[in-house]
Amino acid sequence: MIEHQKTYNKFLNQFINKWLSCAEDFPKNKRKYSSIEKFIWEMKCERFLNFAKSFSQNEINENDILLNKCKSFFRDELSYTRDQLQLIFSDDMIVATKDFIRRALQFDSELSNEELFQALRNQWIVFGLQSLFNYPVQTTSSTLAYSLLYPYSDNFIDSRRISYQDKIEFSKRFELRLQGDKVIAKSKAEERIYQLVSMIEDDFDRNDFPKLYESLLDIHHAQTRSIALTRQSVLSDIKCFEIAVTKGATSVIADGYLIAGELSYDQLHFLYEYGAYLQILDDLQDARDDLYEGVFTCFSKNLHSQYLDSMLCKTYYLGKEVLATIQQIYPGKIAFQGLIKRSFSLLFASSVLTNPKDFSPAFIQQCERHSPFRFSFAEKHKAELNHSQVLFDKKLEEFKNTDLCMINKPISTKKTVPLYNDFE
Repeated sequence: MIEHQKTYNKFLNQFINKWLSCAEDFPKNKRKYSSIEKFIWEMKCERFLNFAKSFSQNEINENDILLNKCKSFFRDELSYTRDQLQLIFSDDMIVATKDFIRRALQFDSELSNEELFQALRNQWIVFGLQSLFNYPVQTTSSTLAYSLLYPYSDNFIDSRRISYQDKIEFSKRFELRLQGDKVIAKSKAEERIYQLVSMIEDDFDRNDFPKLYESLLDIHHAQTRSIALTRQSVLSDIKCFEIAVTKGATSVIADGYLIAGELSYDQLHFLYEYGAYLQILDDLQDARDDLYEGVFTCFSKNLHSQYLDSMLCKTYYLGKEVLATIQQIYPGKIAFQGLIKRSFSLLFASSVLTNPKDFSPAFIQQCERHSPFRFSFAEKHKAELNHSQVLFDKKLEEFKNTDLCMINKPISTKKTVPLYNDFE
């Protein structure tokens, strides 16, 4: 049986060394786009944005029309392959997403759209991993519970309204519950957290799946250590990086255990690097918000004194290293590898457009030369580009109204039997 701590320490040291060895300069072989190429891309994008805007403004519209239009845009204009489109727009993914929303609101009808979307982000990672590892794409009671745990516990730990001591005391009680003890909740939110742990216990017997529950304690310990990022004590960049890596890695490893029950060494290695990189991307994107909230990640803590030009470049090269690991462990998963590569192509443009104050003017100009569109185009259509959240809220309200009778039914506690096929 794999020893978690020893294995994770090995992965952490490897990942830190990769980060430290990543170059800080802009990639020399990154493609440039001519003015005519930018114009053509902008025309295609504008047509799609106009359609999405008119669709969202209609009182009566068919969801299938929007879905088919999205598929067509990704296939015809962005050149996504059929296998890549299947990963993003599969019928199973859509059905499972609706099922997740329905069951989440059955559990807590007071969840805000923002909290629901936060939970969905993890559940979509679960769906992607299920598809990648040849499991049925579905919402199980345990993956639902785990995805909901962290809008509650993560937001509690990150909140500036809650004292450091209260966070530590909650963390101790939460750890006892994850160990299987009975704990008296101190609040309504805490009570819900313990109910979610019970839902995982309904799916997986503690005696049969000890490593799964060890993984839940691993993410809890990583999350508890991240409390240090909310204190203005002096932590080095590499210590902040280590905290983020451990938190992201253990979070996605727990997803893997809740899908498969047990994991091999290669599976742990992939999930560790994948989860760690997703967390680094989140911290880069949220650097300025984190700074305002008093969360001092390796990115946000440097905004006082420098631009993030070199750190964005390092993040790009780190992603290349993670892709190399994925290609080594899962050489046949071409569609998944392709989606990872595509995320790199827009990393620079999306980063500087989302947070232009974080980067130097010269660096932004350099990024624009390698972008398929002019940044002035993106600024002009910023409202439409950010309209996805508005559309999500609208569709969610429609879903709540049409499925209200389902939401009011109690959530099933029927035990889910996991399918233990090999990840390969």
